[in-house]
This record gives sequence, structure tokens and C-alpha cells, in this order.
Amino acid sequence: MIQETGRIIEIKEINGEKTVVVECISKSACKSCSSNDNCGVGVVAKGLTNRAHHLSMPYKQGMEINESIELFIENKDIVKSSMIVYIIPLLLFVSGCSISYLFTNNEPLVIAISLLSLFIGTLIAKAVSSKLYPNNSISKLISTK
Repeated sequence: MIQETGRIIEIKEINGEKTVVVECISKSACKSCSSNDNCGVGVVAKGLTNRAHHLSMPYKQGMEINESIELFIENKDIVKSSMIVYIIPLLLFVSGCSISYLFTNNEPLVIAISLLSLFIGTLIAKAVSSKLYPNNSISKLISTK
């Protein structure tokens, strides 16, 4: 289970239901390492600022603005979405590469077909993920404490 701390920045009413807007700040782990001055990833991480993400969540009694809340995402949802995002494009890429190599030995053509297969796999993954996780269902995956 992934746990993240967020801060309520707004309480609003949408279609007769109260929702809260929660702000989560993503931080790079590379900034805390003792050898980040000597590491290429650490140098890049210093140049990137912390990003704020805003999530709309269902309102629960007692929530107030500027209150910190804990957000939780179940492991099964993380695994399911990761499988969609990584496995579908990868399988289509490998399939496109293998099948195109069977029919031609022209390397630039094999590369082009492989990249086209990867692009198609990405589009399919996007379509599948939007069917499984529409925007209004995201808040149901994240629970608060």
C-alpha cells in the first residue's frame, strides 16, 4: 500500500455533493542522499522543483481547509495499472519487431514497424486505462484516513 500525505486546499460543492481538493507535493528522493553532489541523477534532481498535484476527493465530515490528511492506494490497483501501462506497449513492440523481422531483413523497416507497434500499443493502453479508470473513479481508488 502506498501512503502519501496531502493538504486540503479547497472545499467545494459539485452537483450537490461536497468534494475537497487535496494538494500533494512530489519530492525527489535524490535530494536527500549524501552523495547527490557526485551523482548525475542528483544533479538533475536539484534542477527540478517540487511539483504539486491536485486531487478531488469525496468530502468526509470534519474535513477542514489546511488540514493534513493521509491518502492510501491499494497494491492491487498499482499492479493492475502498471501492467496496463508497461506490458501492453512492450508486447506489441516485441511482436511488431519479431513479425516484421520474419518478412524482411531491412533493418530500418524493422525499426520503423517496431516503433509503430509501440505507438499503437501506447494508444491501446491509454484506451484500456481510461475504460478501467475513468477520471471520476480515481477518487474511489484513493482512501483517506
